[in-house]
Amino acid sequence: MSEETKALAGKLFNEVWALMDKEARSEEENYLMVHTAHASLYHWIQAGTPHNVYVGEWQLSRVYALLGNFDSCIYHGKRALQLCEINNFQGFDLAYAYEALTRAYLVKGNKSECTKYLELALRETDKVQEKESKELLTTDLNELQHKIMIQFMN
Repeated sequence: MSEETKALAGKLFNEVWALMDKEARSEEENYLMVHTAHASLYHWIQAGTPHNVYVGEWQLSRVYALLGNFDSCIYHGKRALQLCEINNFQGFDLAYAYEALTRAYLVKGNKSECTKYLELALRETDKVQEKESKELLTTDLNELQHKIMIQFMN
């Protein structure tokens, strides 16, 4: 049961990414994306590691950021950060927990919190040794920094 549950969690996680990557999603696809992400997290909670659960929380925060839902975005972003703190996840994982909170505060329109968490994410990025991971993180943070500059130009 456990291996089947893990496989299902991973499959659902990837389905969410496919929906997140779509440039234009219908309301039905947004609905499906939210519930698929929750289903993935549920299965990770049942059979995964604390790291799997962290990634599931992070993904939910990202989904809700895409949909502009601050309350759910911040809730899952804070849970991701809490899992990093409890499990001593550093570097790449911690930077992405901060990235989730940056996105949440961007949705809210809170420049000071947005900037605070972006700076924390950038500092944590310096600890990432693996080249591909660092490049992925840097690309995401640069894109996020650009969004912040555009939103708060005035």
